[in-house]
Amino acid sequence: SINDNSLSLNVKPGKDAGEPVTISLWPPLEYYLIDNRAVTAQNREGKIEIEREPGSRVVRIRGKIQREGGKSYLLAIDDPALYAASALADALTRRGIVISGKAAAKHRYPGEAAMENQRGGAAASLPKVELARRTSPPLIESLRIILKESQNLQAELVLREVARARCDLGSLEGGLKEMKSFLTEAGIGEDEYHLEDGSGLSRLDLVTPATVTKLLRYMHGSEYGAVWMGLLPIAGEDGTLRWRFGGVPAARRIRAKTGTLSHVSALSGYAETATGELLAFSILANHYNGSAWEIRRVIDKICGALIQ
Repeated sequence: SINDNSLSLNVKPGKDAGEPVTISLWPPLEYYLIDNRAVTAQNREGKIEIEREPGSRVVRIRGKIQREGGKSYLLAIDDPALYAASALADALTRRGIVISGKAAAKHRYPGEAAMENQRGGAAASLPKVELARRTSPPLIESLRIILKESQNLQAELVLREVARARCDLGSLEGGLKEMKSFLTEAGIGEDEYHLEDGSGLSRLDLVTPATVTKLLRYMHGSEYGAVWMGLLPIAGEDGTLRWRFGGVPAARRIRAKTGTLSHVSALSGYAETATGELLAFSILANHYNGSAWEIRRVIDKICGALIQ
């Protein structure tokens, strides 16, 4: 994964009305074919439309943009593995290394990686040559970003990294197996949850507030309790709770992780009462038909009552 599996498409107007806009990409890699039909607007009115059909590598840009300044749009990468391979090929080429052929990516079907591992792996006998090495930041830094900013992609990658570190197989299946083992260690039975991923984005993920609270109590009492508490967003101060509980100084006694999908709002973590008692809580709201803002306001009121 490079650049969080996304790229920035920057649009700048021309000098005069009617002139084509200028397009640039960051990272500057020619991965998508750009069909640019956008022009500079004559007045302050203007709107840019960006389209990419599923499975297509063509990005169509049309519309008009104001002559004052430009705009930046975030595009998702359709094939992260191929994008990474293309970026590596581009980096090598720019450094004078001649490459024959084109960058390519091979994808395993679910379960295929485990089968290869049992057979010894098709690549196990191939000679390994280290071309380059990049030392990542400490794991704690990745976890801080995941929990503070709710970075779902990195949550998925860490799930697979756990599998790679524990059983040398960085697959989703391996990660879920390790997570199941950990939850068992935490005293949580298999009938208390159903998880399909590492981020909680799957609509098939099922868990109860009681189960989440049980996990929170386990983590607080574990040898990593202090570190764990330091990773959670602080209400009214940072992360996804930066703008929640505004104007309530006591709200900083709440450390919790948000969870948001369409018609789903959740908040789970810890609340320190006025007497110094620490409470673990989990509030999960599903299938509501009102606005997400209204639901969050109710959740915040509940948390406010906990710290009284």
